Amino acid sequence: MSERQSSKAHVKSLVKKLLDAPNGSLDTIEVTYDPEDNQKYIIVDGFHRFAAYKEVNNKTNGERFRQIRVKVLDEVSVEKALSINSENRTKPLTASQQTEVQWQKFLVLMQNQPSISTKETANAIGVTPNTVTNWRRDRRAFIEAGFFSKRSDVAKYEVTGFPILKQARDELRKSRFEDPEPESNGQLCEADKKLLQVILKSVNKAKEPDKLKKVADLFWGENYNHVDYDIDPDTEIDAQF
Repeated sequence: MSERQSSKAHVKSLVKKLLDAPNGSLDTIEVTYDPEDNQKYIIVDGFHRFAAYKEVNNKTNGERFRQIRVKVLDEVSVEKALSINSENRTKPLTASQQTEVQWQKFLVLMQNQPSISTKETANAIGVTPNTVTNWRRDRRAFIEAGFFSKRSDVAKYEVTGFPILKQARDELRKSRFEDPEPESNGQLCEADKKLLQVILKSVNKAKEPDKLKKVADLFWGENYNHVDYDIDPDTEIDAQF
């Protein structure tokens, strides 16, 4: 929510700049040709500026910015578009935004080099091999759920058109939701008490026990196969409250 508000505030400031200067303009928007329709463009860098131009056009009843001069980049790879889109921002990427860019690079890599190894993939996009393994599992699940289809309602990333990681995971959880089993009365059985002791002893041996507990609290009751291990527990828990 804070990111959406920040984005809206940025567009609002650009609109004000354009309205205060009748002959003014913004930095040139960079685009590339749509591979599916050469009569259309895809924005590579300048989403906020484009939104500001549209708003000013509406506010002036179509008098201003009926057309916008753009810079056309020939043969821009998706990898290049991702880099431009993530580097040219009004502020640094948050941890969750950086994870999303890496996820999108992973999807592009899987599409272009499906036989690439886990280690090579990790080195190429700057994540751990464990993350790549988890993302391979997520990708298979999203494909099976139809999230890559254009007809799917799952949010897509603006540059690649691939599913956004968090939204896709959330949607998958909804589709797989099952009513929990009714809670039994009484205390834990002896076998479960012993199991709980083993778990708590293991937690105490963790390198970051407090962070581990936060993750457990955040996802308590979740199917462990669906837990998002890439999140920042401090940020996510604060956001919930």
